[in-house]
Amino acid sequence: MLKNLLLLSFIFILAACGFHLRGVAGSYSFPFKTVLLNCDTPVICPSLRNTIKAESLTMLVTNKESAEVVITVSNEQTSRDTLDFNSVGQIASYILTYRVTARIYNLQGDQLGNDIMVQNQQIMAYNNSLILSSQQQEENTWDQLHQNVINALIRRIVYFHDAPLVSPAYASESR
Repeated sequence: MLKNLLLLSFIFILAACGFHLRGVAGSYSFPFKTVLLNCDTPVICPSLRNTIKAESLTMLVTNKESAEVVITVSNEQTSRDTLDFNSVGQIASYILTYRVTARIYNLQGDQLGNDIMVQNQQIMAYNNSLILSSQQQEENTWDQLHQNVINALIRRIVYFHDAPLVSPAYASESR
């Protein structure tokens, strides 16, 4: 158990070091110069906002008029499902799942591209005799899941392309 706790602590420390995409630091950014981030209830919104600012991915604005696009983060879903049991019928592990959906809108309110759905899952070992330790472990696992979803969401937005693969003019000429 101590070995698992140390491993979990080490992984958490590595995850807390920061977010960096592959390549040279600072060589990536959102494809939009100014963004209004619209998040009502998702847990990840303060951390998402802080990560965007810390990484200088784009300029976050507070009003729609000065934004190029509006990114809305919604449909937050969490689940904690039993994965397996030990030999005496007690829960041995859970699978924790966190999912959010993001949509990108232009200023006219039209959605650009498809919904961006990001999900992350982790298996968490559970020991019924160490309730406080298990609660702390679960909180750390949720924090990791949230950070993983933030990183994946940012990657999806950085590489977001709304342009069609073939222009309509080229498609009509080739017929």
